Amino acid sequence: MSGNHLIQIIKSLNPVEYVDTVLRHRMIALSGIVALTLLFAAFIPQLSFKTSIHDLIIEDLPETIQYEAFKTIFGSEEIIRVVIKCSNVFDPLNFQKIAQLEEAGKKIKGVQRVIGLPGIKNAVDLSGNWPMEKFVAFVSGVDLFKHNLISEDHDTTSITLVLNKNAIQGEVIDTIQRLIDETDPDIRLYQIGMPLISQALAQFTKRDFLRLPPITFLLIAVVLFLLFRNASYALIPLSCVTLCLIWTFGVVSILKIPLSILTMIVPVFLIAVGTAYCLHIIAEYRAASSPDQTPVDAATITFSRTTLPILLAILTTLLGLGSLFVNRISAIREFALFSCIGMVVFLILVMTYLPVVLSFIPYRENVSSGQKEASSILDRFIGWIIDLNLHHQRMTLMVIAGIALFAGFGLLRLRAETNPVGYFKDDTQVVRNFHDIYQHLSGSFPINVVMTSQIEDFFESAENIAALEKLQQFLDTLPGVDKTISFADYLKLVNYTSNRFEPAYYKLPTESWELRMLMNTYKSLLGIDMFNAFMGPTLSQANILLLTHISSSRDFLDLREKILQHVGETFERDLKWDVTGFGIVISASSHLLVSGQVKSFLLTMIVIFSIMFALFLSFKVGLIAIVPNLFPIIINFGIMGWFGIELSMATSLIASIAIGLAVDDTIHYLVRFNHEFKKDLDEKRALKETMAHIGRPIIFTTLTIGTGFFILAFSGFKPTAIFGTMMVITMLSALVGDLILLPILMQRVELVTLWDLVRIKMGGETGLGIPLFKGLSRAEVHSIIMAGTLKKVKSGEVLFYKGDQSESMYAIISGRFDVIDYDPTCTMSSPEGIQKCISKISTGDILGEMGLLRSAPRSATVMATEPSELLPINWKVIQRLQWLYPPTAQKFFVNMMRILCDRVERLTTCLANESLVDDLTGLSNKKGFCRILEQEMRRAERHQETLVMAMLGVNFAITPDNRFNGVKNDVLRRIGETLSANIRRCDMVSRIDTDAFAVLIPNSANDGIGFVMDRLKRDIGALQARFEKTIAFSIAFNATTLRLKADNNGEQILEETLHRLRTEDYRLWSFITGSAS
Repeated sequence: MSGNHLIQIIKSLNPVEYVDTVLRHRMIALSGIVALTLLFAAFIPQLSFKTSIHDLIIEDLPETIQYEAFKTIFGSEEIIRVVIKCSNVFDPLNFQKIAQLEEAGKKIKGVQRVIGLPGIKNAVDLSGNWPMEKFVAFVSGVDLFKHNLISEDHDTTSITLVLNKNAIQGEVIDTIQRLIDETDPDIRLYQIGMPLISQALAQFTKRDFLRLPPITFLLIAVVLFLLFRNASYALIPLSCVTLCLIWTFGVVSILKIPLSILTMIVPVFLIAVGTAYCLHIIAEYRAASSPDQTPVDAATITFSRTTLPILLAILTTLLGLGSLFVNRISAIREFALFSCIGMVVFLILVMTYLPVVLSFIPYRENVSSGQKEASSILDRFIGWIIDLNLHHQRMTLMVIAGIALFAGFGLLRLRAETNPVGYFKDDTQVVRNFHDIYQHLSGSFPINVVMTSQIEDFFESAENIAALEKLQQFLDTLPGVDKTISFADYLKLVNYTSNRFEPAYYKLPTESWELRMLMNTYKSLLGIDMFNAFMGPTLSQANILLLTHISSSRDFLDLREKILQHVGETFERDLKWDVTGFGIVISASSHLLVSGQVKSFLLTMIVIFSIMFALFLSFKVGLIAIVPNLFPIIINFGIMGWFGIELSMATSLIASIAIGLAVDDTIHYLVRFNHEFKKDLDEKRALKETMAHIGRPIIFTTLTIGTGFFILAFSGFKPTAIFGTMMVITMLSALVGDLILLPILMQRVELVTLWDLVRIKMGGETGLGIPLFKGLSRAEVHSIIMAGTLKKVKSGEVLFYKGDQSESMYAIISGRFDVIDYDPTCTMSSPEGIQKCISKISTGDILGEMGLLRSAPRSATVMATEPSELLPINWKVIQRLQWLYPPTAQKFFVNMMRILCDRVERLTTCLANESLVDDLTGLSNKKGFCRILEQEMRRAERHQETLVMAMLGVNFAITPDNRFNGVKNDVLRRIGETLSANIRRCDMVSRIDTDAFAVLIPNSANDGIGFVMDRLKRDIGALQARFEKTIAFSIAFNATTLRLKADNNGEQILEETLHRLRTEDYRLWSFITGSAS
């Protein structure tokens, strides 16, 4: 859906009328809001938290699919390692305490098996008679145990608890912690593992969720009170935000959406953003309030002015958040969903609750001294910004460009990173434990290297098993790798155990038959589960486990690259290698953060451009609107690059959120500037008025949003703290973009388009004044107008001459023109040229359409009678319209046909009015007779002669088809011929009406007229006899002498004579023939 369609939808929904309806029924609306608030509040206790490290991965990523396939083959066991530190692990007293802890671990619900030194001793010392020294020697001779179960100094060991699939990890962790707390304090213990990291994430998320929003709320309340010094104006946005939070959490609870690792940001986000939007409306309400208006009227005026920009601002924020749905990380999508629900709820409250509450706030004129002082400081600051924008543009642009360029270089240094351990501050327990364990044993982040052959039973070959051991030797040298464990290590342990713990047998078998026997022993001694954990079911896949202290996604990917490069150079090409593990999955997901962020960012920019273009119908405004919103993003990521702050899951949200927020101020500024600029096209005045009206709310909104996000900097969750800090920097950068960069660009770039000029000159929407554009939408008219240019014509200048070749038709934007016909052999300046003004046309008319459509020479000359402006429309414009906008082209052609039909109709009327001859009889018509009558009256008066007029009326019998009866027309034509045959050459006969004839007889004696009357009576009687079988008619003939009066026109003389003939006293002769009954 294009931006223009969205604007049309907003207008068609008529939100202003909706607000009027709400205000007319404000008590009902308020009651409904209270009821819904209670309903949603009842569901809030049912909110649940679900935070896991698995939220950081992309589910459909190839690495994720590969990892899931690995777990299907080799198992998917979650482990918790309990690290035990004491002076000597093998001290009998310490060893006994460790054994008790191991036994207690086996009893924990959800634990599948436990691996520890006491359990290994029980397995190898079946008699239970081994002295501790012998067991120490046994352990020291097995490389598998070193840096895995025991440290080199024998002061640190670990117990590994393998959890089953159905284990409730939180309960297992809590139980282990109770065991740790109950253990002798002389032994230091702690637990570590992925379940611990997930639990820590959940704890920090829940703690921040319950702590940070209230602090944000209180701090913003203080800021609002300091800004307004008025409790009412401070409480309105706070109450609106409170309702928004209750409704949002209620909806989330009803939808059973758990709160996750990023959703704790949402309350702070809604508090800050909601307050900012309310500030724009309150600022407009204060401007609209006056002693002469009721609060309801003031609220109505406020929302008539702010509804469109507020709706567009919320829409762009929704689209900015919605762009995060293209991100493939589930936690980011959950944040987007949660935030979008909050913004929709806020939209409902802004259009319902806010107008109702404002309608109860009375006008207050008193301003405290503190307010006046604060207002004075703010006015001086805005005045300084106006001066900067008007008089120091070049210097300001150079400074901003330099800052953006510097930040741009920092942008090149930005790196994507996901480090679950790095999410916590260094002094947290989980971080200390993570770094402690690999100092003595091995790291807690595993990586798996899978070697796959296409040959079944490939690893029944002793040579191939030896290759595994050789690969381990290389893997042990890689940075970050603390310990490698493979099938070969367990084979050596089984071989060592089977041969009575002789050191010489702690090795791999050299013969394949020995290997097969040893595999069977492996299964019986260690169990099939341990066998399957390192060897595939077809003996063609082997798993090498790498225990690492790597937590950085970049380090994980670098390690994978080194491994794959080595095996590709060392082993045969028919072997397949996979480097997998949860760390690899997280790292690959992190790597895609950049591409996902770029997609979201570009999508948001495209949408913002579309909305701005639809709002202002200007590509320039659309592009300019992007620049001040792009500036804070460049600054944010540039600072992150220079200071080494990684692009993480949290910081990747900044661009989409910041754009959605920054564009709010951009829209308010552009709407106000557009309104002011269109008054007189004075950019400087428009800038001053806009800054005076909108500058204060923009500063207030930035202050409140910055305050809200600043609270996040105190989060114990490091990505959230960084997110909050960077959002504050981004919002301050957005303030610079909206108050300085945007106004300067609006002046440096010519924004007066042809569309603007036409609208101003036509006095409003162009389609209303030009018939050619009738019925076309604003956007459709814009698409036609913007395809052309204005053509100026001076007074007296000829637009085109008769006979010129046709290229364009024209819509008259201003001025007047005469359409002239003249002899083409003469020039216009020639006094001999015979000219006739065919038509006069003015603003809104079109001309030249016939020549364009017929591709024929011009049929007349057109000359301007005053300075004029035209919009040329040629075939290229029309063809482009047909191709791009077929429905618009159809309306355009229909309008053109209407115009042509109207002109043909007018021409037909003109021809009928100008004709002097009756088509049926060939006699002069009424118009021609009146002209002759005028002339004869003047002549008779001049020569003192008698002038007689005779009227002959025909009365036909009434029949259904009289009007179209051809016989009737034949009768009338014959009567005309009879009259012409019986009069003198100097007499004149005319058909003056449908069934009436007039005869003008100049200079005639009465007896001569009587002779004519007798002859007419005879001939007409013969005519009646001829037609008596087809049509019946009668003839009434009357004559009278005209009164000579030369100053009257022909029509007046005719009407006066007809009146005299109706009176018998004035009739000289009269007869009636036939009957029409």
